[in-house]
Amino acid sequence: MPVIEYRRARIEDLALAAELRAEMAVEMGSDLDAAGTGWRSKFCEFFGEKQRAGSGQLFLAFDGAAPIGMTIISLAQEWRSFCFGTRFGFVNAVYVKPDYRRNGIGRELLDAAVAWAKEKECVRVRLRTSEEGRRLYESAGFVPGREMELEL
Repeated sequence: MPVIEYRRARIEDLALAAELRAEMAVEMGSDLDAAGTGWRSKFCEFFGEKQRAGSGQLFLAFDGAAPIGMTIISLAQEWRSFCFGTRFGFVNAVYVKPDYRRNGIGRELLDAAVAWAKEKECVRVRLRTSEEGRRLYESAGFVPGREMELEL
């Protein structure tokens, strides 16, 4: 296994993260490029604003110059945060390219996101998981379950 470099994404790295997010979507049966043009630049704008404001952070894993994994975490906006002054983090994505899986890369990226949430004084981190990711999250201490949603 090569030496993997982990780092907080810089604003100029966000296009790399958008590419990884597109790959993740295809694996999960969705083609973001077919869903709408221009989403990649909007992705970079959205997360760039979050990073500049300190309310979100992307982390990347590299094999040399090649991006091979990422995770995204954001501060959640919800009523409990406003009413009680508690912060929650939401993991938006954890993705590792297939050839690099089962080598601890996803866990390193997830741990970086959780550490960031602790820096931001979050009391909880949430995420929505696929079946493939469930074992990773449970091994990191996440309580089994799945958020539910209704498509409108």
